[in-house]
Amino acid sequence: MKRQIVPLVLLALVTVAAVVLWTATYVVEEGKQVVVTQFGKVVNVETEANLYFKIPLVQEVHVLEKRLLPWDGAPESMQTRDKKRIFIDVWARWKIVDLSTFFKAVRTEQGGQKILDDLVDSAVRDVVARNKLIDVVRSSDEQLVYESEELARTAEGAREQVTTGRAEMEKQILAVAGKGLKDRYGIELFDVHIKRVNYVESVKETVYERMRSERQRVARLFESQAQEEKNRILGLTRKDLDLIEGEMEQKSAEIKGKADAEVIQMTAAAYGKSPEAIKFYEFLRRLEVFKTSLEGNSRLVLSTDSDVFQLLKKLEPSE
Repeated sequence: MKRQIVPLVLLALVTVAAVVLWTATYVVEEGKQVVVTQFGKVVNVETEANLYFKIPLVQEVHVLEKRLLPWDGAPESMQTRDKKRIFIDVWARWKIVDLSTFFKAVRTEQGGQKILDDLVDSAVRDVVARNKLIDVVRSSDEQLVYESEELARTAEGAREQVTTGRAEMEKQILAVAGKGLKDRYGIELFDVHIKRVNYVESVKETVYERMRSERQRVARLFESQAQEEKNRILGLTRKDLDLIEGEMEQKSAEIKGKADAEVIQMTAAAYGKSPEAIKFYEFLRRLEVFKTSLEGNSRLVLSTDSDVFQLLKKLEPSE
């Protein structure tokens, strides 16, 4: 009987020792840090990865992140110094740097997020209210590239000057939001950046209408330039066609004149072979003169000794 009890007692002792050892130790992983509390009071903090011991059932371990933590706020409506109502979406990176202070003031990472919701939003509103919209949008006065010279001239006359710039505004937001965080909450704010800037709904339609009007003006400018180029090309084409047609008419007249001269020479040579042919040729020429002169309602005044009168007289029918 005693032999059976001894192993059971030893097993129970080993089990109790294992449980006690398990509850008395804890491991801090890489990238994590731990706050040890006793009855709700901070008694120890550990920031290095290792195996540590605590009082079982009395002390409690709270694991927190050691690395940078993200914060992403919701888009908020606010007004710039030049009375432009906009939505601004901001993101940030923060870190727990004082475990004791953080745990006493905040306790959890979710609590830290809520604190930053108020602090960062307030800092963004403060900085935006002190700057113009152009400073929220741009970081420098670097020359912009436009689609045409006319647009560049128009925009240059209406373009506002960047005085602060987006990058400088982000530094100001970081300074305002991060002031006193470490002493009050054990938090340090490392980065704050403006993720997105947009107009409120009441202003969007006006902006879109202005953008459409600008696009239409650019389209009309391109159409005007295209029409001007078209007229220039048509003018050059018409000039070349007129030149070609003029050369063609000149060449045609030269060929026709040369052909007429050859016909006249050949006709004269043919009719000049005998006196009768010469007389017949002269007779045909007179007929051509008569035909040309007597077309329509023509009236001729002839002397009695003219060739035409004599020829007409010969052509009168005899009684």
